[in-house]
Amino acid sequence: MREAVPHVLQRMNRDKLLPSIDRSISRFGTKSIIATLLLLLGLAGWTGCKRETPAGHDFAAAQQERGRQVVAEYLKRDRAPYRRTRIRMTITSATEPQKIYELEIWRKQTDAETLTQTHVVQPADESDLAALSIERKGEPTTNVTYVSSMDEFRETGTNKMFFGGLTAQELLGEWDKYDYSLLAEKEIGGVKVYEVEGTLKPGTESVIAKTRTLFRADTYLPAEMHLFDSEGKEVRTFQVKTYRNVGGRDVIWLTEIENHLRPTRIIIETVSLDSPEKVDDAIFTRDHLKQLSRK
Repeated sequence: MREAVPHVLQRMNRDKLLPSIDRSISRFGTKSIIATLLLLLGLAGWTGCKRETPAGHDFAAAQQERGRQVVAEYLKRDRAPYRRTRIRMTITSATEPQKIYELEIWRKQTDAETLTQTHVVQPADESDLAALSIERKGEPTTNVTYVSSMDEFRETGTNKMFFGGLTAQELLGEWDKYDYSLLAEKEIGGVKVYEVEGTLKPGTESVIAKTRTLFRADTYLPAEMHLFDSEGKEVRTFQVKTYRNVGGRDVIWLTEIENHLRPTRIIIETVSLDSPEKVDDAIFTRDHLKQLSRK
């Protein structure tokens, strides 16, 4: 009996043996698995690196910085302690008679603020129209008018529409309201331009949610400007038609504007422009605005 037990156990073990394995297939399968794991690990590592330093983020940051530089260069070249400009606005509408206005605009700029007084000088029967705009860094722009019939000043923002449906913001600029990014460098009419997109900063109010401006690379002056509302619809198109050099400074002289919200076309032509060294600062006061509005 003792001799039979080992014999039986040996036979049972033989019955339970697994089928033989083809070692060539095993080696192939193992290599495939290893290769697949290495590929997955490589992809995971590449993806992880991309999350830490994504090339897309670096490119976007560079484009934003370049966009800010272009706008800053334009504003630097446009800057002057004092400026007096007389412009003629011709407004042509499909539904109303043509209107022609002449405006005298005084501007004073310091590091802290920009003051702009705008006065309608023609036609004579509307020469009581005037406004004082106050732009201070970090604060909403205030547009002040005087109502002689009520003997009171009124303050509004810059979304209010004026001549031909243009807002006060469009006449002033208010470049600080937007974050900028360079979209492209290209040529228009043989001139290199920078296409810069402006996006309204969070917490800032404007009917213009986005801008796209083409700045000339030689002078940094705008050549075109396209304004869009919050739904992405283009509401106004500005095209500069004429430039001039005044006192060694390149300036915009004639601009055509299409108002897409109304069947209206506006031409703004500079009649005269100078930058005096000193101006009586009383021009930029409410008392002076009151005097103009009583004429």
